[in-house]
Amino acid sequence: MTIQHSALSDQLGALIESFDFAREPNAAERDELYQLWLEHGLLLIRGANANPQNQIRFSRLFGELEEHPLKNIRSGEFPELMELNSEDTRTSPVSQWDGEDWVGRLGWHKDLIYTGKPNRGAILRAVHLPEEDGQTGYGDQAKAYDALSDGMKARLEGLKVIYGFEVNLYRMPFLDTSNYVAGPGAPDKPSDIGFPDFPDSRYPLVLEHPESRRKILNICPMFLVGIEGMDKSESDALLTELVAHVTRPEFCYQHQWQAGDMILWDNWRFMHSAPGVKPGAKRLIHRTTILGDRVLGESV
Repeated sequence: MTIQHSALSDQLGALIESFDFAREPNAAERDELYQLWLEHGLLLIRGANANPQNQIRFSRLFGELEEHPLKNIRSGEFPELMELNSEDTRTSPVSQWDGEDWVGRLGWHKDLIYTGKPNRGAILRAVHLPEEDGQTGYGDQAKAYDALSDGMKARLEGLKVIYGFEVNLYRMPFLDTSNYVAGPGAPDKPSDIGFPDFPDSRYPLVLEHPESRRKILNICPMFLVGIEGMDKSESDALLTELVAHVTRPEFCYQHQWQAGDMILWDNWRFMHSAPGVKPGAKRLIHRTTILGDRVLGESV
């Protein structure tokens, strides 16, 4: 049986509809699903019987699951499940952007990029949605690399990029905070939200995907520090140019959620973001995380 799919958007991704999450796929279907994920990097799956148990079972088709280190955002019944709840002010503080208050806004990032072993991927499922806002953004760094000029590709080959763990947005030099005002409860140091302090990590700026072998422009604004061994002014100028490139609209997709939607993305290839919701709006997303089984970077 061939799994029917279509383009998710003009830019990227694939859409699978009428999927029954209660049915266990056979070996051929499991392989086809994995290959679709590897090819597109982003899958939106819509269908019947989307619930916590079936989300967990479906997620395991793509690898071993990882529990979130913060117990207060795990589901009490299902520890593999992470609850992204806009009404939980501990994990979704209010901040101000362009003069408006927002909850849960996150810039472009890749999970655990500040370590040498990023997550393999993750699945989000829409449980409760607000009347407006609450989208999730996805950016394809493989397509961004493909679109670079030959001269830029040659310039980037062999360069190493440094990422560092940070929770204060003002200390993220490549994240645009010109229209940002931290709200009450905004964290200043990792321990404020129960995280340890991680050593910096070093990656190839042009990363080869371990499975597809596609080249990836391994740049995202959050946690980005600099280019190893390069003069700071030259590094800052180059990274500013690359951040502008990788966030161009033709490489990015903003998903407007529908109830029950599940989105699976390849965290080795894709960055993601969250524009947030207005204070008082209820948004609940269940997340499962696929453990990274490869070391792609190294501690500095």
